[in-house]
Amino acid sequence: MDQPDEQASADTARIECLRLLDKEDRTLAEDKAMIGVAHAVLKHSQATGELVEEHRGNVLVARAYIAAGLIEPALEFARRTMDITAKHHEALPDTDRATAKEIAARAWALAGNLERAEHHRTGAQMLGEAIGDEAERQAFLERLRAGPWFRLEIPEE
Repeated sequence: MDQPDEQASADTARIECLRLLDKEDRTLAEDKAMIGVAHAVLKHSQATGELVEEHRGNVLVARAYIAAGLIEPALEFARRTMDITAKHHEALPDTDRATAKEIAARAWALAGNLERAEHHRTGAQMLGEAIGDEAERQAFLERLRAGPWFRLEIPEE
C-alpha cells in the first residue's frame, strides 16, 4: 500500500504534468520537466501494482512526448499503452480503452503516418461513442476533437 507522502508526491507530479501539458508556450526546459514528472507518475503507478494506474501512467508519458514533439518515445509509450490494453482489455474501463486508441492515433499523426493515425482515431471515436458514462463519454469525445492532430484532418461533426 502507498505511503501517504508517496501518494501526495505522485498526485503533485500528475498535477504538474497536466499543467505543463495545458501550457501552450512551453520552453524546452518545461518540456523536459513535463516528461520528467510524467515518468515519475509512471514509476509510482507501476509500484502500486494497479493495472489501470500503470495504463494511465503510460498514457501520461505518451502525452508528454507527443506534446514535446518527440516521435520515437511517443510511439514507444503509445505501443506500451496499446499492449496493456490488448492483454487486459476486459479489466480496463471503457474510457481507458478508448484513450489507448487516441494516444496511438496522436503518436502516429506526430510521426506522419496519417493512414495508421486515422485507423486508430476512427477506433478511438467508435470506442469513445460507446463509453457508458455520459459525462466521461462527452469529455473523451471533446478531447478527441481537440488538437494536436498535426497533419491529420479531423472530420467536422
